[in-house]
Amino acid sequence: MSEDHRACPCTESPKESRPSLPECVCPRDEHDLVKHHENCVYYRNEELIFPQDHEACECYEPPPEDGICACCRCPLDKCRCAKAGREVFDEWRSKRDIGAMPAVLEASHPLMQRFQQTLKQFLEKENAIAQDEILNLREELRLSKVAYEKDLEAIYRSDHDTNAQRVLIEEYESTLAQSAADRRAAEQKSREANDQYRNAKEKLDQHIVTEREATEELEALTSLCKQLESWREETESDLTVSQRMSDKMRAEKRALADEKRQLDMIIYGLSNEVWKLESKLEMFQKQMEIKNNEMENVNDKVTAYAAELEDLELDKKRLVSLWNSVLMNIQQRDRVYDSVRDDYRVLQENYRTLLNNLEITKKVTMEEMNKGKEIAMNKDKLEYDLTNANKLYETEESKRVNLVAQIAELTESIDMTQRDQDLLTSENQTMRNILKSTEKEYDHRVEQKLKLENEILTNLQECLLNDKAVESMANGIKKMREISRKQEIALMAMENQHAKMMLDIELHRNRQAKNKIVLDDTQAKVREREKEIEGLQEKYDQKALIILRKQRELDIIIKKYNALKEVFDLKSPQERRIEELEQQIKSLRERTENMQHEWLRLQGHVVKLTAQHHKIIADVNLINKQIQICDQKTMRIQAECLHVDEEKARVERSLRELRGRLELLERTRKDSTERNQNAIKANVAVTHEYVANLKDAETEIIQLEEDIEAMEKDKINLTQDLDRVQREALIWQRKGILAVDLKRNIQNAKSAAGEIGQMRAEIHRMEVRREQLRKTGEKLAEDLALYVTRRETVIEKSRAAAAVEKAHGTSSQTSQSTYHHKLRLVKADVARVTKDLAETKQRYETLETEQVRLEREVADTSALNAQIEERVATLMRHTQEAEKQKQWLLERVVRSQRLGSELGTAIKRQTVHVRKPKTIVVTEYKQAKTLNDKMKYIVEKLLNEYPYLSDRLEVIANTLDIHTPTDTPTLVEECVCIREEVEGPQEVPERLED
Repeated sequence: MSEDHRACPCTESPKESRPSLPECVCPRDEHDLVKHHENCVYYRNEELIFPQDHEACECYEPPPEDGICACCRCPLDKCRCAKAGREVFDEWRSKRDIGAMPAVLEASHPLMQRFQQTLKQFLEKENAIAQDEILNLREELRLSKVAYEKDLEAIYRSDHDTNAQRVLIEEYESTLAQSAADRRAAEQKSREANDQYRNAKEKLDQHIVTEREATEELEALTSLCKQLESWREETESDLTVSQRMSDKMRAEKRALADEKRQLDMIIYGLSNEVWKLESKLEMFQKQMEIKNNEMENVNDKVTAYAAELEDLELDKKRLVSLWNSVLMNIQQRDRVYDSVRDDYRVLQENYRTLLNNLEITKKVTMEEMNKGKEIAMNKDKLEYDLTNANKLYETEESKRVNLVAQIAELTESIDMTQRDQDLLTSENQTMRNILKSTEKEYDHRVEQKLKLENEILTNLQECLLNDKAVESMANGIKKMREISRKQEIALMAMENQHAKMMLDIELHRNRQAKNKIVLDDTQAKVREREKEIEGLQEKYDQKALIILRKQRELDIIIKKYNALKEVFDLKSPQERRIEELEQQIKSLRERTENMQHEWLRLQGHVVKLTAQHHKIIADVNLINKQIQICDQKTMRIQAECLHVDEEKARVERSLRELRGRLELLERTRKDSTERNQNAIKANVAVTHEYVANLKDAETEIIQLEEDIEAMEKDKINLTQDLDRVQREALIWQRKGILAVDLKRNIQNAKSAAGEIGQMRAEIHRMEVRREQLRKTGEKLAEDLALYVTRRETVIEKSRAAAAVEKAHGTSSQTSQSTYHHKLRLVKADVARVTKDLAETKQRYETLETEQVRLEREVADTSALNAQIEERVATLMRHTQEAEKQKQWLLERVVRSQRLGSELGTAIKRQTVHVRKPKTIVVTEYKQAKTLNDKMKYIVEKLLNEYPYLSDRLEVIANTLDIHTPTDTPTLVEECVCIREEVEGPQEVPERLED
């Protein structure tokens, strides 16, 4: 035998194949063979097919020490000779062809053209809208920059002018501070009195407003109390009705609990309102104390004014005493005084006009300075807000783009997973149909097996008479083995593909759930960011309006300033007024010096002082009248204080009544809360019990599902074993058919026709599948286009709603009708929740009944699976024993037929022609017998050492035991009775013992 023929096929390089799913991460041994753990998916399959692990070469000769197999000249870690063990299964499992997954439609596919066109139109429209918005924003930004630069220039000019005016004003203030001190003192007194009166009036107005608010709140509280009493009566009536109705007890208790919670919230709100009213009363008391203190201060001031009046009376008496002495001097001074008075009046009028102009200019400059500071501050703030808004807008725009891209990706992945799921479900259904058809074929073949086993026994003798039939049988056996191996490989590939599809379905479902969660989160974030952007846009619009208004005011002021500057030849009116006043002061000084010289001669003009005296008396009368007015006001304030005290007492009485009502309500609330707590505890106990039962049921269901999956795997393994046994039976059947109908060619035609029919059916099935996939693809393309159009309409509606809200604004105030409408909606929600709870109870009961039914079915299926496992195990044992018996019987029949033929020829010829001498034949016979004994001993030792190879070793032992039939005569060295002469080295015919 040449080296080419002795080459082992297991050392050849295997073809590349895709790894099977689910992936196995079990460790490997020194020969790179997988050893599965007990929790691995493939552990139980291999335990059923290959009971124990073995790493030795299964060749008939013992393995050598150099690590190379003598039978096939291949390394021991790659040897597969006469071995159908776990290594073969691992090799097949790693090299089997799983088949290509269903391809995803690409963008260039003709089915996706409509979707691509609609998507392109939608994206172009969105791009055009975005470009328009960008251009508008850029134009607004440019205009705002131009306006900002103009504002900077105007503010710089106004700051320069205001600084110059500030220096002049400080000089004017320093010169006019002395002359304005007396006037300010008198004005300060009048202002203080006016401020006190104004403050008292404002406080009274505030008290009146707070009193009105308190009365309104009290009315609201009384209405709420009445409503609470009506609700309490309704709840009591509902409770009495619910106690009678036992069937609807739970739902009504929950409704009552919800209503009581609402009542508790209302009572809590009322208590908060009462506490607010008490705090307001305390505030009123403090304000009354403050008013009393202010009245005391007013009384002190009145006493001070009275003391001042007494001082004035004393001064009056002194003036009267001095008046008589200066009458003559007054008459003499009258003439001079008239001229001086005229001049003084002119000067005083000029001085007053100057003071008014100075005050006006001072106020205008201060206002302009404040406005300039405010404008600068607003400008800086707006710049900062603009930068922040731009940054936020850029970040939010990038986030929005990313979120839109993520949403698009998620929608695409969801669509793809949905399509993959549909494809996998359809393929799973086809695989189930194939499995059903294979089960039917299995039953049919079992029946055929029972029939053909009976035919095998009758046709065995005819099969073994013809050597050509035996050779054709061997060839047929080899072909059938190859076909059976291919079918096994195809079946395992289909099963692994089915498991892979189920696992992919679960993975896609989990991904879809995660994608939905991420999509909801991103949409919520997008809504929040959009709201923030809208708020920032509103703030930006408000600041822009403020800037425009300030700009207009600044332009008006600049125009006024320029007009004044042009009128006075680039000189301020203050400078001109100062020059005129200096000239007047010089003239006045000269005239006063002259008048001092003439003072003694003009004493006769003192008579004019009487007019001043009358004027003083008139002033005193005016002061008395003002004091009387103040007394009247104080009396009025006291009356108002008394009225406030009465109102306070009335409010306290109403508060006492409200407290009493609140105590009653609290008592009823406590009773209702106790009832609610008891009902809640009962409900919580029941819910906990139901939740625990549900969890137990879920765990049991999960366990049952796992058991069912394990049973399905066991069933698959058992079906594989049964298929293997059936294939071997078919091999034997084919042996009989080839032995009996060797020369018939009808079966070839039939088999060809059958294969052609199967191929036609498969082609028809594939065409139907292709048509279904084409229709589903067209439908998916239409759905995608429709989804794009729907999305476009939704976006346009949202944009229109946003524009309307931006134009009209959102109303922040809610009326009482809306409040009642919300209450009605809340009650409707409560009724809906109660209805949902009742429905969930019914569903829970139906689930419990279905769970009981499933448990029964699982128990039945487990019992049936146990019976099937037992039957399969017994069938496997019987098949193995039948194979041993058949092989043993076959070898015995062959030996007996050969021995019978030899004996027949010997009986006919009366001698056995042996070409060897007798001694050599006897020695060879003894050597063969000793060799047979040694081999028997070796096989027995192997049986003891390797019990898991008992099937094959027993077959070998049976072949070794069948060396001769039991009734055949044995060979002896010499026969005592018969001796024949031997002449030379001729052939000696030996006789057989009787």
